[in-house]
Amino acid sequence: MADREELPALRTMQERLRFLFQTVRPPGKARYSFRQVAEAIKTEQGVEISGQYIQQIESGERRNPGVVQVRALAGFFGVPPEYLLGVGDTDKVTGELRRLREAIEVRERLDVMMDDAMRDPDLQGIVLKARGVPPRYLQLVAGMLDEVRRIEGLDEVTDQERA
Repeated sequence: MADREELPALRTMQERLRFLFQTVRPPGKARYSFRQVAEAIKTEQGVEISGQYIQQIESGERRNPGVVQVRALAGFFGVPPEYLLGVGDTDKVTGELRRLREAIEVRERLDVMMDDAMRDPDLQGIVLKARGVPPRYLQLVAGMLDEVRRIEGLDEVTDQERA
């Protein structure tokens, strides 16, 4: 894997859990709270676990959590329990999580850009007029807008931004 050197060294369960908290997060927020995770685990999986217990694992204070708790945490974060235990190809899961986080960050930036753009009444009007127009005509209009941007010296819109 080309980016193995760039992956963080996650040697302990504490480090892997901390990485999960930093990586898997609610939309538009910095991270889940320990209490939010505990409540979701109880609701979704029926497993009793406290936010304090999770915090103790993440801080390294509790080094040997129970199997039920490890499975519940792994289930919440969408990783195999083996990942938290450091068994198997943890670098592969870490790399996938990193790519997921990057995709989410791109999506959030695009959402902000779209929200900003949709505050402009002129753009709102164009979007409303475009609804229901066949794709071939939308492509024609997009090409015209690309040409206007070029004439006006504006940056080109990338394929990633369009996606």
